[in-house]
Amino acid sequence: HANYTVGVGPSLRMQTASKGFNALVEAEWKKWAKAVKLRRKLWAMSHAKMSDGESFAVLKSNPGVKHVVKLDLSVIEAEQCSTPYLDTGIEGYIDGVKFDDFGNPIWYDVLPYHPGAAWHHSEWQAEQIPARFVLHWFAMRRGGQNRGIPELRSSLNCGASSRRWREATLAAAETAADISVLLKTQMS
Repeated sequence: HANYTVGVGPSLRMQTASKGFNALVEAEWKKWAKAVKLRRKLWAMSHAKMSDGESFAVLKSNPGVKHVVKLDLSVIEAEQCSTPYLDTGIEGYIDGVKFDDFGNPIWYDVLPYHPGAAWHHSEWQAEQIPARFVLHWFAMRRGGQNRGIPELRSSLNCGASSRRWREATLAAAETAADISVLLKTQMS
């Protein structure tokens, strides 16, 4: 699905009156996209959207980008968008996102590391990143939905059932092989 969605990556098509300007901007944009590995990052985001239900990227200035434009996308795990110790009943605040009165995101709480990482800390301090610097990709299925749910949610049990079937089949084959080694007959 990620290959189908992202393909070879996005391209820019300028449509100003100046063909020379259009070609120049398109060429520079292509160089920038290659420098920041845009296709690879969009592929990872698309993959995460299918399995996690949402994906996040933070827009940052990266001095390591080998292009005159230093803007970069930092793809983060959905679990990193989280508010540590969030009290219940805070209006306009769900885990990881603070909203204004109209439902527009104000900021995203982003943990410095994945919560399951080996180097995580017991005291989490989330960075509040303004919403204009966060790309949050999810499919809104109903009004008021603020976080994504996996697109593969209806088939999650199929995976578990398939795994149990595969393991049972393998166990049966191993048992049959064990028994056939122990059988001995006096018949010719």
